[in-house]
Amino acid sequence: MDNLDRFILNRIQDSFPLHERPYYVLGVETGVSEAEVWQRVQNLKTKGIIRRIGGIFDSRSLGYVSTLCAAKVPSERIQVLADVMGGIQEITHNYLRDHAYNMWFTIIAASYDRLEQIIKRVKKELNSNEVYSLPAKRVFKIEVNFHLNDVKVELNRGKNLNSRTPVSSRTVNALRVSQVTDITEEGKALIRLLQEDLPNSLTPLCDMAEQLHTDIQKVIDQTKGFLELGVMRRIGAVLVHHKAGFTANAMGVWIVPPDRIEQTGAKMAEFKEVSHCYERPALPDWPYNLFTMVHGQSVKECEEIMERISRVTKIRDYSMLFSQLELKKSSMRYFVEEQPHKNII
Repeated sequence: MDNLDRFILNRIQDSFPLHERPYYVLGVETGVSEAEVWQRVQNLKTKGIIRRIGGIFDSRSLGYVSTLCAAKVPSERIQVLADVMGGIQEITHNYLRDHAYNMWFTIIAASYDRLEQIIKRVKKELNSNEVYSLPAKRVFKIEVNFHLNDVKVELNRGKNLNSRTPVSSRTVNALRVSQVTDITEEGKALIRLLQEDLPNSLTPLCDMAEQLHTDIQKVIDQTKGFLELGVMRRIGAVLVHHKAGFTANAMGVWIVPPDRIEQTGAKMAEFKEVSHCYERPALPDWPYNLFTMVHGQSVKECEEIMERISRVTKIRDYSMLFSQLELKKSSMRYFVEEQPHKNII
């Protein structure tokens, strides 16, 4: 990747332009043609650096429930259990980590009953009750952006876009309390498209509007509304982190006194290398109650990040669980259990 590629990746992770010609907007900002920006994005997809470009939604705002599960899985059962989980849509992520609790997976489900049903299925396949649900008690940060350093591109701002004003998406502050938002059937139809990879063309939002039998401005306005309500955290590029140079990641877990959780969680969330920060329940043999995901270009860098966080927060009791193997990583697909009569806005 050259400097312009890195700039584009940073830009479209933060926010993909909500505009009828988004690659033109990016071209205006970078001083290259619309076609060149589009081609560069295609190349980054072909190389496997960009997983998809689309919406990242807040499951709680959509009425879904979620949890992180920890399991103790014997080595001979790992692949069997991974295969079972691979066929369960609501299990979106599954990792092996270097700990007695060696399998960590996330569930996003349409109801608590469905979530419990999935956990019971996993326990049955494992033939063990050593599977524990650790739902988030408080969320301090969710912002999975992998920013590439040392990017310097002269921006060509102030040019006339000669079209509607572009609307930028943004990352919603995760400290707010999520409220369930009633989504119309028309809104669900749009979410079904936004949660996939956007159409692979110079005018992806126009293509979506055509699929929904509506006009582009309605698509832009409703997508902007999702962002403002917090239904959508952002719309942008999701990267394959190890191909973007972030080859190491660790789940940093901390023992924090209850009266310091709020202050400490907020401080940890300020670190750019931290993508997730949650308060979660402890277990009898798992005393950790604050979780952070840290990302770096090496194990050593992750260790240095954790040490910096420890110095700043003065929390000394922590452990690092490095990813040993990614067994599953997918995006949740909302409202797919419902079959709308029409996909219209």
